[in-house]
This record gives sequence, C-alpha cells and structure tokens, in this order.
Amino acid sequence: MPETKKKPAGTGAKKPACSVRKPTTAKKPMTAAKKASTAAKKPTSAKKAETAVRKPTTAKKPMTAAKKRTATARRVSENPVATAANRRSAVPKKPGGASDLFLETRAKPKPKKAAPQPKPKKAAQQPKQKQRRSLAFGALDVCLLAAIAALIVLGLRQQSAYAEFKRMRDVVDQQTFYDGTTVEGVDVSSMTLSAATEYWRDRVEARNEARTVTFDDGTSVTAKELGYESDYESVLSAAWSAGRSGSLEERYLMASNRVENPVAYTITRRDFSEDLLDQYVQGIAEQVDRPAVEATIASFNTETYEFEFNPSQPGAALDADALKTAIADSIRSGGGSVALPVSVLKPQVTTEEVSSQYGLIDYAITNASSSSRARINNIETAMSFINGTCVRPGETFSFNDTVGQRTSARGFRKATAYSSGEVTEQIGGGICQVSTTLFNAAVKADMEIVERHNHSLTVHYVDKGKDATVDWGNQDFRFKNTSSDNIYICCYLTDDKRVRFGIFGKLLPNGEKITVEAVTTEVMKAETEYQQSAFLAPGQTYVLQKGRNGYKAEAYKVRWDALGNEISRELLCKSVYKKKNEIIQYGL
Repeated sequence: MPETKKKPAGTGAKKPACSVRKPTTAKKPMTAAKKASTAAKKPTSAKKAETAVRKPTTAKKPMTAAKKRTATARRVSENPVATAANRRSAVPKKPGGASDLFLETRAKPKPKKAAPQPKPKKAAQQPKQKQRRSLAFGALDVCLLAAIAALIVLGLRQQSAYAEFKRMRDVVDQQTFYDGTTVEGVDVSSMTLSAATEYWRDRVEARNEARTVTFDDGTSVTAKELGYESDYESVLSAAWSAGRSGSLEERYLMASNRVENPVAYTITRRDFSEDLLDQYVQGIAEQVDRPAVEATIASFNTETYEFEFNPSQPGAALDADALKTAIADSIRSGGGSVALPVSVLKPQVTTEEVSSQYGLIDYAITNASSSSRARINNIETAMSFINGTCVRPGETFSFNDTVGQRTSARGFRKATAYSSGEVTEQIGGGICQVSTTLFNAAVKADMEIVERHNHSLTVHYVDKGKDATVDWGNQDFRFKNTSSDNIYICCYLTDDKRVRFGIFGKLLPNGEKITVEAVTTEVMKAETEYQQSAFLAPGQTYVLQKGRNGYKAEAYKVRWDALGNEISRELLCKSVYKKKNEIIQYGL
C-alpha cells in the first residue's frame, strides 16, 4: 500500500476517522470522461453527497474494526431519516448482541436500481467503490431498523397509555352516579341526576308534602301549605358532582375510592314552618273564637209593663297551643284526623236568668178617692208626663223638670193646695199626691233621694213623714238611679181613684225588700183662740179656723231579707208639720 503523508499539527479540526488520506504522489489531471463517470456515481441527495467518500488516487489501507464503528456512528448521526428517538436507540451494540441476531434474521431490503453510470476508466478502483457503498448501505439499514424498533416500542407504549386513558375517562365521564353512592339508603349508581331528581320529586317528596291533617269541621291542611321543605335537590346535586372536577387522575381516584368506601347521603327535611303553623292556627282561632253574649234588656213596654230581652248566646274559644301540638304530631306521623279543641263559653247572664231578675222592683199606692174632679184632673195630667220615663244608671230624676210648669195651657186646673201653712186654690193643686206616691216608690226601689220636702201641714193620704211636696220654681223632688241598669217609672190612676207608681228594673238581690216606716216623734197641740166679732149676736160663736196639731216625724228605710228578717234600718228623713190653732169668733 502506498505511504500516506501526515497532516501537520495545528492545521485545523481533525478529520473523521473514516475519511481517506490523500496519497503522497501527485494526482493526474482528470479527463472529461472520467469526470462524467465520477459525477454519475455521487449520491443524489445533498447529505449523501456530504457523506460520500472520495476515491483516493492511490490504494487505501484496510479500515480497522474501531474505525468502522466510528464511521458507522457518524453516518447514523448524519442520516436525515433518524429521529431523536432513533438516534438514541442507534447506539452500537457489542458483537453477538440482540441487534446482530435481529439483523441476521431480517431480510435485507432490495436496493432500488440505480441509474446506469458510466464505468470508470480505471478498473482497479471499482472494488474499493463497491466496498464503500456496501458500508454506507449497511449503516443506513442499522439506523432504519433502530428507528423502526423505537417507533414500534413507542407505538405500543402510546397504545397502552391511550387504553389506560380511555378506561379512566370512561369511568369518570359516566352520566350516572359513581358506584358506591347511596342517598337515604337507595343505591343511585344506576341513575342519572335527572332520573334521581325525578324519582325523589315524584315518589318521595310529593308524598311527604301531601301529608294532610283533616279537622272535625271538614277543613284540612297539607304539609306543603304549612311550609314543608326538603334539600333533596342540593343533596342529589352534591352526590352527583362529587368527583366531577379536577384532573382526570384526581377524578378517577375519587370514583375508584368510592367503590371501596361507599358514601351515604342524607336528605334534610322540615315538616312545617313554625311561623306558618302559628298563622294558620291564628286564622282558625279568628273564625272559632267568639265571646259569650249575655242577655240584655232590649226595651220596656209601658202598656204591658213587660221587659223585652236580647237573648243570650254561648261563646267559643279555641285552645291554640293544643291545636298546634296536634297538627305538628299529625304531620310528623304522616297526616290524619284532628279534633278542634274548642271550649264553650257560657254567658254569665242567660235569657232565663235575666228575665227572672228584671221586673217590678217595687211600687207605692195612695188614695185620691176624696179628691175633687179638678184635683183628679191635675193628678192624671202630671202622671201622663211621668209614665214610661227611663232613668239611666247614675242619672237623676227631677219632678219639676219632667212634669214642667203647671199652667192651664198645659191642662192643669185650679184645686185645693197648701201654701205657707194655708189652704188655698192653685192651678195644679193636688199634684203633691203624685210626687208623694213617687217618693215612696223610689225609696222602696232602693233609689238615692237627692231632694225632698215635707208639706207645711199634714196630709191625709200618707203617713206623717212620708210625704213629698213640690212647688214650681221653689221646691222639687229628685232621686238618683244608683243601680247598674235602667229603671222605668210607670204610673196610672185606677178606677177606684188610687194613685199607683211602679219602678221597673233589676230586682233587689237575694229577694230583698225595702219598706218605709214613719215614726211621730213629737206632737204639738193646737190651742184655741177667741176673737170678738161684731157680726155675731151676743152669745153666738163661729169657728173661723179649725185647729190642727203640729207634729215632728221621722221616716226610716228598712231592708228585709227574703225570709222577712230585718237586715238594716236607716234614717231617711225628718219632717216638721206646723200646728194650727183653732179660732173661734163670738158676739157681744
């Protein structure tokens, strides 16, 4: 083999081990035919052209095994077909390794037919060119095989990874609840969210909110009307949403763990609203509650002397607390019938009781049978103004205000009357018998006497101390109604000329009665006076004025029980009646 020249040190980068050193002898100029032959033998691609080995002009020493491995590695690195993964897998193996076995069993691909090239003129160079081409194609086959193997491994890995990804995605993307999920003991893993919501809404919650309480009056109320609530929608949503967020691995891990560690969800319910229950019971109370109505006096008939009453009515009261408890218990137990706890309120005064308590309290009678027609007329006229008068509780009755002024225009006539201890004729004479009779009736009816005056002289129609005189603009008779009810004054003159006065109203309690008792405490004897008269003959006498004794009297208000026992006695009034001396005239 010809001797090659060594390259001086420091002349640049070291050439690859596989490159052929230039011979020491000078190269002959290449002919045109030789240039064409060389150009035809060059690789078609740019990179192949770069890796092609120039044919030395002289014979080249055979390559050692180390140099061959270095050249092969360089070709692999410069091969445009190899990828990054292929280059990593294309590291040369030790002889006898798996790569060599693989290469020995694999059929080599048939090379493509190269275009006919002009044969070189020098026959001695052809074996070397064939040797270099064989080395290049061998290195290329190794690279291709390594790349294919890497692609196969990568494909298998990707296929396995995709299968795992698909399996995880199928688990986490299922539209039903994850396995191991129960709601109120119901396994919902085979249900979608909409199916579970529909099941609870139509089959569970509809039954709960339809629980009904029926009352004994025919009315009813449901749990829904009383504010029934359930969080089933939020619970189902939370159960379905668990594991639906986060990365695929996180979601898959949560779904997988739920199979081994099932999760049970509980729905919270409110059977009713306390506020709505209170309002509902209050509404029932407003319809049920009513106070008892006591019997009262509607009117008084002055012709029949009878009272007409407003009838009593029982009341009702609802036990609201008991009803709320009963409704709550019934709703919790699924509904049912509940009796309204209503109590009956009895009136304190019933129609029977009030009718037995009202009527004629008491009355008084005086005799006017000896009265003149004029006097009887005056008595009847005064009574017509009084009959039927209503005196309300706390009100004061006035005789003068009620009867009015006694005038002939108002129907009064002249009749005998007392005036300043003298018997005179006055318009309205005799009406003092009316005021006297009313006075006694008012005392017996337990009225409070406000004003009363006795006559100047005693009268024949009543006991001493029990009379009451009146005089328009001067003296009046008045009493006050101290009872708690209206009283009605009724009066009339009987056919036998009796003056009757009755006080109607609420009767005295416990069957009590009141009487008026008069006591004469002093008698003032009348004296006789003699007067000489020229109109009388000697020895002849004439009684000019009849004498009348004077008296002092006291009247008492005596209270008796139903058995006739005296309860109390109180001084009602004192009276002083003037005496009137007798006057006798005589002649001389």
